[in-house]
Amino acid sequence: MENLQVSRGESTKYEQCIKDCLECYHICTRTLHHSIKQGGEYVEPKHLGLLIECSRICQLSSELMLSGSSFSDEFCQICARACDACAESCRSIDPQDQILQECVKACTRCAASCRNMGH
Repeated sequence: MENLQVSRGESTKYEQCIKDCLECYHICTRTLHHSIKQGGEYVEPKHLGLLIECSRICQLSSELMLSGSSFSDEFCQICARACDACAESCRSIDPQDQILQECVKACTRCAASCRNMGH
């Protein structure tokens, strides 16, 4: 574990990214259960797989940042890609479904925060 010395701006950036990752983890998990209940196209294996992967990656990304891992910034870039894919999947299933659209918003917000970690 690395002892990170970060400026106030960097600290805020990390805190926001951790918050966004945890929120995305929770919303993707909720959306997974919602999708299973809906059935039909909501349970396509690719869609369910992306929800599972995105939630797990977001959870791990937040854990890496919290622990001060030297891999966290790099892993955040992977997290951003997973969030983009998950958002696109939710968007394509049903643009009128409120829970799917909340997932799109959470994934989009998390992807932006994670991309910001690499800069």
